[in-house]
Amino acid sequence: MTTDTHSIEIDADADAVYARLEDVSLWSEMFDPTIHGTELSREEDLQTIQLWATANGQPKTWVSERRLDPATRRISWHQSITAAPVATMSGTWSVSPAGPGRSSVELHHTYTADDGTAESLAWIAQAVDTNSVKELAALKVACEREQDAQAASFTFSDEVVTDADPRLVFAFLDRGDRWAERLEHVADVRMDEFPGGLQFLRLTTQTSDGDFHVTESFRLSQAPATLRYKQTTLPKLLSLHTGLWTITPAGEQWRVRSQHTVAIRTEAVTELLGPKATVEDARRLARSNLGNNSTRTLEAAVRWAQSVSSPSISGPLPTPAAGP
Repeated sequence: MTTDTHSIEIDADADAVYARLEDVSLWSEMFDPTIHGTELSREEDLQTIQLWATANGQPKTWVSERRLDPATRRISWHQSITAAPVATMSGTWSVSPAGPGRSSVELHHTYTADDGTAESLAWIAQAVDTNSVKELAALKVACEREQDAQAASFTFSDEVVTDADPRLVFAFLDRGDRWAERLEHVADVRMDEFPGGLQFLRLTTQTSDGDFHVTESFRLSQAPATLRYKQTTLPKLLSLHTGLWTITPAGEQWRVRSQHTVAIRTEAVTELLGPKATVEDARRLARSNLGNNSTRTLEAAVRWAQSVSSPSISGPLPTPAAGP
């Protein structure tokens, strides 16, 4: 059994830091390796969560049980469903005050390998060290960023309402590997698929102002109506971009929505947009570029769904519970 400890100090109130650690739905906005996190259940202080994240660059998912203790700002956890080569994994988050408006965070891991080999233990140790350093640094950035109105993240969405078959619309969004031939603003695409609906998508896209951007994302496809993604290679103007595609009933039609959560890299604004540019200018530009591309994708998905008839696409229709 191996134990590792990592720590960091954060210019934020200890209770606020603890709250962000407790709410795993925020983790994709904080932690680079995390693609998505969700709470499966909670009974008193016992919480069950599922995380989808990268480990040494490979997307994986696991289920953890956590014991929450807000009074001491301590979260103890263990993975109840692990991903190879991990046999067992447990640990704690501990947050303590370190002066007015400042806190100290420690992250502990204890683990074993499924085959007990030195090679597997080295792989796990590298993944733990890489992810822990990144997660603590990202927690610091996220907690301190939210105290800065200009650097704080913001969320927006675009949508269309259609009578097209929602299963076909979802199939269009899900098959990102076909986007270069189906979307005018996508110049090139590469998609790799992994178990459990996980995908890696590399896009070269053209914005409305004519610029080309290469972005890389890990995606979580959850048929029949939800597709989440986390950009890992970002445009220079952004420090964060997560997204969510959903299809939900809208009376006798279907609402197809694209949602973005974005944060501006404030130190890059004047360099990229000019000496008089403001963060608000950057926010408007990000909203325009991402919104335009999303709307074009939504409209293309609907047109494609209305133009084809594929008996091979079947399965359940979305329900209200499938929404965000």
